[in-house]
Amino acid sequence: MSQQDQALALLALLAEQDGVSLPRACKVLGLGQSELYRLLAALGDSPTLPGPGLVELREDGARRLLWLTDKGHSLLDAAG
Repeated sequence: MSQQDQALALLALLAEQDGVSLPRACKVLGLGQSELYRLLAALGDSPTLPGPGLVELREDGARRLLWLTDKGHSLLDAAG
C-alpha cells in the first residue's frame, strides 16, 4: 500500500472514530509503529515538521490518541 493510500485509510478511520489509540490504528491499518509515525508527520503539524494539520496526537493520561483536527474534518466533509 502506498503512503498516499495509508494516509487516506488513516483519515477514513479517524472520520469513523476519533480518539483511536496508536496501537489500535497500527492494527486496523496493518502498519508498523514507525510507518504510522511517518504518516502522522506527513498529516500533522508540529513546530519541527510543519504539515497540513489534518491529524493531531493527544495525550489522555498514559494513552496517546489520534484525532482529526477541525481542518481534517472540513477537508473530509468537502470531499464526501
